[in-house]
Amino acid sequence: MISREAQEFRSNILAFFESLRLPDGGYGRYRYAACQTQPVLYASLYAAMARHLLCDLDRQSPAQKAEWIAYIQSFQDDDGFFKDPPIAHPGSWYVPPHMEWCGWWHLSCHAIIGLTALDAVAAREFAVLKPYYDEKFLRQWLAARDMNKIDFVGNEVLNLGQLLQYARDFQHVRPAGRAMEIVLDWLDAAQDAATGLWGRAFVTPEDRNKAYQGAYHFFLLYDYDCRPIRYPERIIDFMLTMQTPQGGFGIHANTSGCEDIDAIDPMTRLYFKTLYRQADIEASLRRAFDWVLQNQTPDGAFAFICNQDMFYGSRLMYSGKNEGSAFAAWWRMLSLAIMSQVMTDHPLSQIPWQFVRCPGYQLAPGAVQ
Repeated sequence: MISREAQEFRSNILAFFESLRLPDGGYGRYRYAACQTQPVLYASLYAAMARHLLCDLDRQSPAQKAEWIAYIQSFQDDDGFFKDPPIAHPGSWYVPPHMEWCGWWHLSCHAIIGLTALDAVAAREFAVLKPYYDEKFLRQWLAARDMNKIDFVGNEVLNLGQLLQYARDFQHVRPAGRAMEIVLDWLDAAQDAATGLWGRAFVTPEDRNKAYQGAYHFFLLYDYDCRPIRYPERIIDFMLTMQTPQGGFGIHANTSGCEDIDAIDPMTRLYFKTLYRQADIEASLRRAFDWVLQNQTPDGAFAFICNQDMFYGSRLMYSGKNEGSAFAAWWRMLSLAIMSQVMTDHPLSQIPWQFVRCPGYQLAPGAVQ
């Protein structure tokens, strides 16, 4: 029996996602926010991941599940990428040439998690990965990463690594395994021993903000492959310094969902790997829990940044000021689910949070994998 607070929280989030679901055209079509009218694949994937996190997918019928899987699979192109052409309008993040830190790379990384949550596997192999199976090409690509822009590099390397791990483990593509070893070896060699992070600058507040945000993405690759992360004590020290008086993480008072989870996630993972500063991590996460809940919106969801509207790469993924969005609802709820593994006395920790054994963002912290 879970607490009334936990029941209400869960019911409100599920009601929010149900309000975004479009009843026509097959099950699994979702809008991004209440102000939108057109379905987008991202919203469908956020709904699948959020409902799985809340153990809600069992409520759908076999026919509904099959329709949802078929809907997601219909977006996969011959090159393996999942593509949603309507979001690739002028001014979006999805017009050619597609950026490696976002674009179809990013969308595809969400698609594989959504499909895994629905007990399905991507129908086609990722042909776009074939150049990266060549060791010379891959090493040149890694060497070309601009470590002065580590916040972007974090996304670039996660996008590639996540698809390599998926190709290796879900589609049994053998060359993907060796390519992933090269990526992790490169990360080991590029890691800064003094901070445990990556990049070329750690002095100014802006440098430090970029460094920890970029590093978050790499930790997910390490954890999925159960590869030890070096310098965990230094990483914990660094992350704790990034907490604001309000309880979020970053260099401004009104921190974003990404800034917050980029510290919350690695600190929680490391909490289960070392005894170092565990009491400090617990205290930090308790403050962060309260801060994340302050970002709830009147519609029962969450804002990415309070009191600001948000353009998330496409006009079809826009949400107004203090209007919940599918992305922010899933993303900030994921922060709470992760922290609940440490903060077991919080009422919301009574929610039966469920993680996905798939490369990427919704991988459980070490103690509950």
